[in-house]
Amino acid sequence: MSRLGWSSYWITGAGSGIGRALAVQLAGPQRRLVLSGRRKSALEDVARVCRDSGAEVEVLPFDLVDEDERIRAVDHLAESKRLPEVLINNAGVSQRSSAVNTSWEVHRTIMDVNFTAAVHLTKMVLPHLITGNNGCVLTVSSIAGLLTSPLRSTYNAAKAAQISYFRTLRNELYRTGVLVSVALPGFVRTDVSRNALQGDGSRYGTLDPNQAGGISPEQAAAEIIAGLSRRRGIIRTGIPLKGRIILLLERLVPALADVILRSAEVR
Repeated sequence: MSRLGWSSYWITGAGSGIGRALAVQLAGPQRRLVLSGRRKSALEDVARVCRDSGAEVEVLPFDLVDEDERIRAVDHLAESKRLPEVLINNAGVSQRSSAVNTSWEVHRTIMDVNFTAAVHLTKMVLPHLITGNNGCVLTVSSIAGLLTSPLRSTYNAAKAAQISYFRTLRNELYRTGVLVSVALPGFVRTDVSRNALQGDGSRYGTLDPNQAGGISPEQAAAEIIAGLSRRRGIIRTGIPLKGRIILLLERLVPALADVILRSAEVR
């Protein structure tokens, strides 16, 4: 169990990847977890592991894209007095298509899942967190929000929007006691590339070589939790040396970063 002082957590996208790893590592005696995602069977598998660690767990599946379902999920937790001390916006979907070949429907879905839903859930839960004076909002964004890698135009934009919004929120809430943190994973061995949307809405279905060579979800989760324990606003994890160099160039010599990104083999 982590050293964090909070006792209750709501994790979206908890059925796999970093979300699952966060749930398992946060589980323990006197911990209450609410696990959300679309696949109930996957959430139940995670819940069993967490209960074995002594945590009290509720599985709350819903479609994050559906605004009405988001409202019903929050209302349910409020009515049962289970609104969390910590909201973890982890759910997301990536992209594998050029901007010109990405349909409007896919563009909208990517923005809704990654940005709109996270902001909406946060806004609904925030009054409860502020009242408690000791809550936390963690949004698992991506290093993609700081880069302009090809074939990920809308995903990059959605993640950039997450970073900007939640960093602003952190500054606005500085004196309330509510911690707002943004995690920026680089390459982590998850199914994010397999589940990425192509321009027509179909799944990419292939494990990206960069994901395959990345760190484990468990390592990413451990580093994110360690960053939270230090109350960091930005938590980086799984960023290889090449990625760190490109990030530096994006700040100092953006034209050179563009040259590198254009010439890179992107899948």
